Amino acid sequence: MNRLFRLLGGVALFLLAGCGSEDSEIMGARWSSTIVLSPDGAILYVANPDSGSVSAVDVGAGVLRWEATVGQGPTTLSLDPAGERVYVAVTGSGSVVALDAASGARLTEVATDWRPTGVVVSPDGRRLFVASSGDGLVTSYGLPDLAFHGAVEVGPDPHGLAVTADGATLYVTHLRSGDLTVIDVAGGTVEAVVGTGQENNASRQVVLHPDGDRAYLPLSRSRVESGRPTFENTVMPRVVAVDLEARRPVFRELLGLDTIDRPVGLPSAAAFSPDGRLLYVVNSASDDLSVVDLEAGIGVGHLDVGSNPRGIVVSVDGSTAWVHNALSDDVSVVDLAGLEETARITVTDNPLPDDVLAGKVLFHSSARPEMARDGWISCASCHLDGGHDGRTWVLADGPRNTTPIRGLGSTFPFHWSGDRVDVFDFQTTIREVQFGTGLSEEENALLAAFLIHGEVPSSPYPVDEAATRGEQVFGESGCATCHAGGAFTDGRTHDVGTGGAPGELRGPEFDTPTLLGLYDTAPYLHDGSALTLAAVFTVGEGSHAIAEGVIDEGAIDDLVAYLRTLPQG
Repeated sequence: MNRLFRLLGGVALFLLAGCGSEDSEIMGARWSSTIVLSPDGAILYVANPDSGSVSAVDVGAGVLRWEATVGQGPTTLSLDPAGERVYVAVTGSGSVVALDAASGARLTEVATDWRPTGVVVSPDGRRLFVASSGDGLVTSYGLPDLAFHGAVEVGPDPHGLAVTADGATLYVTHLRSGDLTVIDVAGGTVEAVVGTGQENNASRQVVLHPDGDRAYLPLSRSRVESGRPTFENTVMPRVVAVDLEARRPVFRELLGLDTIDRPVGLPSAAAFSPDGRLLYVVNSASDDLSVVDLEAGIGVGHLDVGSNPRGIVVSVDGSTAWVHNALSDDVSVVDLAGLEETARITVTDNPLPDDVLAGKVLFHSSARPEMARDGWISCASCHLDGGHDGRTWVLADGPRNTTPIRGLGSTFPFHWSGDRVDVFDFQTTIREVQFGTGLSEEENALLAAFLIHGEVPSSPYPVDEAATRGEQVFGESGCATCHAGGAFTDGRTHDVGTGGAPGELRGPEFDTPTLLGLYDTAPYLHDGSALTLAAVFTVGEGSHAIAEGVIDEGAIDDLVAYLRTLPQG
């Protein structure tokens, strides 16, 4: 369907779909999560991203009831109010899958916009909302048939969703910022964008307080211009409180987990006690659970859980929490009265090779002193999910734009200065940036196995006429001289005229970056000075600035169209 038609038609279709009428069954505030509990409290449903599956766990028996394959990279899931259907955002496959909650049987599937990440069912069970992070859209589908109802543009990287108890308002987080977008469901319009701070990012989830007056966003504060970064002033764990009536952050209620609890890494998900007094926050890098008394604003408990916790759900009576550990592929059963882990329930058999999985655990972890000092920073703190954080960091060498780690096996050397010769050289980063003590030779080999494992996902952009013309421009303009071969890099450093800015201490030569995956790596150049691909060719006086006197604006548009298609599947 034509994207413009979808957007223009979205407002009317959002309105016609209806949600939250007075006779609706109100189930309370709901939000997207990697783990959800059935209405009767008997079954847990868990998304397994590496296995490409969803698992159902019998809570009473503590055993796996079923596991169903759904596609590549399921991220979050949501239940309908009756607990009869599970809806899953399958990020890598670009779809939403509906499963029978009792058996795991696939009921239906719908292709979504690019890279769906968040899903939530409306309280009346009539609609499903989907956040598509690649397209910057929130889309509405009718239930149970998953018929398209409309879409709303919300800006880059929408990720977590929450809907109010009356179904009237939808809240959207953005992975690479601390913004909270507010959508009027009936009108299908963005009512407000609440900024929580320019340095905030890694915002995966928003949870709504039982009283309905506050939203809480677990996230990280990335201090990219802190001078010479140290482990304790670079990435800071935060939970931001937002006044939903005033639509503004309440800074006096900001929860700095590093001070009210202890240094932790990458707060990713949260849940409340039934009375709303306690907030439980899982920290995906430091592998632990923080318990916060919201009335006192202090930490009142801390518990180690499994590897890379990404989701948490609390029982209706508040006695038990279940924490989804995405890389140990299990669920921690937590007795909240005694704050102790009473069991671990395995939910899937991870299909990754043993060395790759072990390296992935290291990459995502700040829990061990070998990887980071005091649990603050993991590799994944900047390379979110193996991608990037959209930030340009002021480091010892100068400003450096974060690049993804996907496809490293064919793009050495690494770093913008080419100072990491191979994938075994990141010990230096662990010691000098994360202030870890460093890995053993054996564990460093495991980390290297993970770093070379990931492939660059295929581009969502088709090769159309503009891209075909752009490929010709690419060849005629000499781009392939440096961006050569299948990886589009010659593996060398070059002075391209961008290294003269104040604060640059290592240039002027920089490593030739691969062009694979450019569709999702803005900003561009070593210092992030080009906010768009077109700007690479129109700003500055370096060898990339080919617009004036060489090719016209239309040719640049064609060139950008071509570059966005790399790689094709």
